[in-house]
Amino acid sequence: MTDTVSGPESSFAAKDVPSALMRQTLLDRELVRPLDGPVIPLLPWLNIIVIGGRSIMDRGRDAVVPVVDELRAALPEYRMLILTGPGIRGRHALGVGLDLGLPTGVLAKLISADAEQNGHLVAALLAEQGVSYLPHAAIAHQLAVHLSASRAVVSNGYPPYELYEFPPEVGKIPPHRTDTGAFLLADAYGAARLIYVKDVDGVFTSDPATANGRRPELIARIEATELLARGLETLPIDPMVLGLMADAKHEKEIQIVNGLAPANITKALQGEHVGTIIYTNRSAHAENR
Repeated sequence: MTDTVSGPESSFAAKDVPSALMRQTLLDRELVRPLDGPVIPLLPWLNIIVIGGRSIMDRGRDAVVPVVDELRAALPEYRMLILTGPGIRGRHALGVGLDLGLPTGVLAKLISADAEQNGHLVAALLAEQGVSYLPHAAIAHQLAVHLSASRAVVSNGYPPYELYEFPPEVGKIPPHRTDTGAFLLADAYGAARLIYVKDVDGVFTSDPATANGRRPELIARIEATELLARGLETLPIDPMVLGLMADAKHEKEIQIVNGLAPANITKALQGEHVGTIIYTNRSAHAENR
């Protein structure tokens, strides 16, 4: 007759699954570090294009149509995820929400709605080419199948934290915005390129809009931590992106181009150095941790 073990020990043993993380806290760096192996890129051929809400969409037909035409011309050669951000309508909703005393999570949902509207506008202009708008859930779980049916899809670049949005250090404005959401998506999918389409040529040594006769210099290429250390008053992208780049698994560089200048997006897709390239040296960062 075979001996059987009874009592609490047997019930625990039956549910025990061998794991390198078993019986340890996931906050233990010494435990997690050996398991920090390579991460596979899910869609290494993907090109992510981020169209600024205030910088491009709010300018109307004169700015939007040329950008869309350039993206349309690139469809035969590149598969793209086109993300849009909120513009002045989103800022108006944000201002009203702040005046009403709404919490950060609710404000994030309000401003995200404008980014979604801009996405529908771009998708409508590309509908003849089979491009459609996808909500956040489809982008997270069905992007691959949609891009096998069409050369591009459009979505809302604003990250879907909503009520789970982080509380900011100062004020109540949601800290994670379109540029950050696009970077997180690009790193998760292991995208080939992440291109931010703005209304400026890139990052300058000072804000061109407030130069007062001075000629700020374009920074053609710079490391993310170095750019943060400069403490520039304004940047064409969310500063949070620069902080995230240090821990990114795939996205080692991003590119900022002027969408108002013809062919800039095409040149960036082709790998040409236009605008500003911001890069990170993750291996050096990891050694210092």
